[in-house]
Amino acid sequence: MTSVYQLIKRTMNKIISIFIAAIIGGGVFGLSLNGLHKAEFAKNQFSANVNQTDQELLANSTSTTNGWKRNPAPEVQAKSAILVEIARNSQQNIIWAKKADQESPIASLTKLMTAVIAAEFYQQNQNIIVTKRAIEQLDEAGNLRAGERLNTEKLLKIMLLESSNDAAFALTEPMGGPEGFVALMNLKAQDIGLGHTRYFNPNGLDPEDTQSPPDQINHSTAIDLVKLAQYTVGYHPEILEILGEKEISLYSGDAQFYHQLQTTNELLDRNPNIIGGKTGTTERARGCLLLILKGKTPGTYLVAAVLNSPDKFGDMEKIISNYGL
Repeated sequence: MTSVYQLIKRTMNKIISIFIAAIIGGGVFGLSLNGLHKAEFAKNQFSANVNQTDQELLANSTSTTNGWKRNPAPEVQAKSAILVEIARNSQQNIIWAKKADQESPIASLTKLMTAVIAAEFYQQNQNIIVTKRAIEQLDEAGNLRAGERLNTEKLLKIMLLESSNDAAFALTEPMGGPEGFVALMNLKAQDIGLGHTRYFNPNGLDPEDTQSPPDQINHSTAIDLVKLAQYTVGYHPEILEILGEKEISLYSGDAQFYHQLQTTNELLDRNPNIIGGKTGTTERARGCLLLILKGKTPGTYLVAAVLNSPDKFGDMEKIISNYGL
């Protein structure tokens, strides 16, 4: 069954690409028409558990550990946390959870969905011009400059490695700005079963930092973030590859500006089992962290998340070391 998201994607790709190709000869704002299947959501393969309620998933985790030693619960300060094993058939085995169905601000974990939408609507080599509006976003991570030309792939690297708010905003501009882009983020969340996730901006900034109403704060749950990570692993290995990079050097499209990128994920250097991850911190969200780790058996991997933590790296280390990871 075709989802609303898929219908909108097809329509936008066709209308916008044809229109822009006619107006400017297929320049920087042309959206991708290739590989429409890339965004198709194979529900029978991916979402074996999406139709289950979060309460059912958590209840199932208490009945079996599927070979995992039932260790004492790790003592973490995070308000919400989870550790899940994903099997080859997409089955989720929740090893441990703490208030994993509780909604919480997610700060820059937002950028995972921003990356998914950009990957599904743009070509990797599509050039995007960074505007003054983009560089006016809070923080200067990525060191972007107004007028700089970068392709989608490079902007994704700047956004995901250095958690650049400027890069996240710049990725929305081929669609005319954040409003339409964020609407697609919310449609995608519905499409992949993120029932407790809502986005109001593409970078995860708190409302007071975006001059938005105080209740418009990006939020999700630990369980929803596991589903998003699972979708990313299955459908966007290029995003997962970026999340596993420690350091990258790149130039702008005209070779005028040089960027030396360093990951914000301190644990990549400490634990060889980590495949990739994303950090987030704002005053309201406090510390947030999502990790994807190697599984203990072939064909499996693990997803761990902590939300609303005063020490996201410390809490995460307690969780993964408690289970021998």
